[in-house]
Amino acid sequence: MTAPATFTAAAPLEEPAIYSAGTRPKSTFAFGLSNKVIAYAGGFFALAFAVLIWGNVPAGLALMAFGAVLLAPLAIAPGGRSLYEKGHLRMQFFRSRVSRSAEYHAGPHSRIPGGRYRLPGWLAHTTLYVGMDRHGNEFGMIHHPKKQRYTVVIDCLPGGDEAVARGEKDFYTAEWGVYLADLGLPGDIVGAEVVVENIPATGLRLSRLVEREVVPYAPELSTAFVRQSSVRMPSGRHRTLARLSITFRATTKERQNDPEEMAAELARRLPDLYGNLAGAGIDAQPMTAAEITAAVHRSYNPSTENDFEELDIAGLDHGVAWEDAGPGRASSVWGQYRHDGVVSVVYEMAAPPESVFTDTVLKPLLQPHDDLLRKRLTLIYRPFSAGDAAKKVEKQHRDALHAINSRGAKISSAEAEKRLEITSQTRKEMVAGAGQLRYSALVTITVADPADVANAAAVIESLAARARLGLRRAHGFQDAAFAAGLGVGFLLPDHVTTSALVRHS
Repeated sequence: MTAPATFTAAAPLEEPAIYSAGTRPKSTFAFGLSNKVIAYAGGFFALAFAVLIWGNVPAGLALMAFGAVLLAPLAIAPGGRSLYEKGHLRMQFFRSRVSRSAEYHAGPHSRIPGGRYRLPGWLAHTTLYVGMDRHGNEFGMIHHPKKQRYTVVIDCLPGGDEAVARGEKDFYTAEWGVYLADLGLPGDIVGAEVVVENIPATGLRLSRLVEREVVPYAPELSTAFVRQSSVRMPSGRHRTLARLSITFRATTKERQNDPEEMAAELARRLPDLYGNLAGAGIDAQPMTAAEITAAVHRSYNPSTENDFEELDIAGLDHGVAWEDAGPGRASSVWGQYRHDGVVSVVYEMAAPPESVFTDTVLKPLLQPHDDLLRKRLTLIYRPFSAGDAAKKVEKQHRDALHAINSRGAKISSAEAEKRLEITSQTRKEMVAGAGQLRYSALVTITVADPADVANAAAVIESLAARARLGLRRAHGFQDAAFAAGLGVGFLLPDHVTTSALVRHS
């Protein structure tokens, strides 16, 4: 006699959490125009009206027309930049080409002091120091003397999401949000950069591991099979590396003038910064000065990848100083950056995903791709302090309300309604303890042959579309965007060269 069959109800599937990218901060006044445009227009109108009152009607009308023509390029801002900004950027790039400042030549036969291979641009003024945290781990500290800032870099080993339950993924995502919110609490953290890069796998580590594990008395056939597999398996594969850099502002004169004072402060705080990443499912430890130097130099000169990995496996110091981490030759053109025999193209985020998304939205950009040997995604976060965050949120909410009211309730645009909804939700989250930060992204691709740039650009733009991320090529500042994407504390918003008078907002 057999027991009767029993059936149990299937467990309900967990719905993935939905997220929103927020809105781009902007101040609007009448007709959906920015406060700056309205202020300039008001000045022109007042002047033209005064001329009309004094009886010179043609001159007053001509002044109004001139003001409209003058302000139109400021009001028209495709991609978030006004036409004046685009023109100013092109003029600056043209001057750099004429003066040959867009060309970089380092080494013994250059004008670099000491014949060193210093990093180009603003990074040439940085210095790398060595510190030891309270747990006895060595860390590298990059000093930016012009801005009185210090950057530490944390090596991250995030786990994959294939074997992680939905509830655990949501928990990791929430913990990452808490981590970012906590960055704004001390008040001296000006930026954090997450760098995820894909580089070709050399297979050296696997080969060395096989050689260590093979015993002399092993069967010859088995030994040959294992050795051949160690060579074939990494062929065409990629390594994925991740790191997090955090940039601090020196808040006292002692820390501004003496890097050792700042190193002592970071030695106390750093273990908590990389230890708290465990809540987001990330194993982390600080990168040493030698590891930071290798990561930067490998980006500028990819031909050294094998050498660095071989020395690392052997436990030997690579001997490259921070003052020699730069390229030997580099040239910035309008849409490319050429350095040490390779060509890189950098894209900046033009717009975040327009609608809601899941936690896997960036997966197409993060995964290795066979047509992109070297690819780097850099997420830049700039946290507000607790007091500034509350003021920013309230201001954005008032601007969103004004944008609705200025158009009239019946003709308010869907964009304005969405912005009001998001800012209202942000206010509620602030009350619940959430932080406020600005964010952006840079995507860098590097190819060996200039003829491959068009194909690589098409692939990355397709991946960005799948990730629902709006990208635009960083025309005119490819060299600066490349340096910003390295994750060493170079924050582009702090080095804007276009005049504030012609910016859209």
